[in-house]
Amino acid sequence: MTTNCEKCGSEKIIPDLQIYDQGQHSDTKLQVAFAGNPQATFFKEWVWGELRADICGVCGHTEIKATDPHILWKRYQESLEKK
Repeated sequence: MTTNCEKCGSEKIIPDLQIYDQGQHSDTKLQVAFAGNPQATFFKEWVWGELRADICGVCGHTEIKATDPHILWKRYQESLEKK
């Protein structure tokens, strides 16, 4: 978790906020996705990571991070081995 704002140095950080997707058929969580096998027609081996944010209460600087980045990294590494 961020303790000080990288832009203004403030300690007024609102931590770990959920970022909402307001699309019509969304589960409301904003996510990133990585296709472990992008060339596949059907079984692309998708892996998803929810996005969260820390926001400075003074200047508004926002840091976005993915939950479970190790899962995304693992699928990425596996995709490189398939090339």
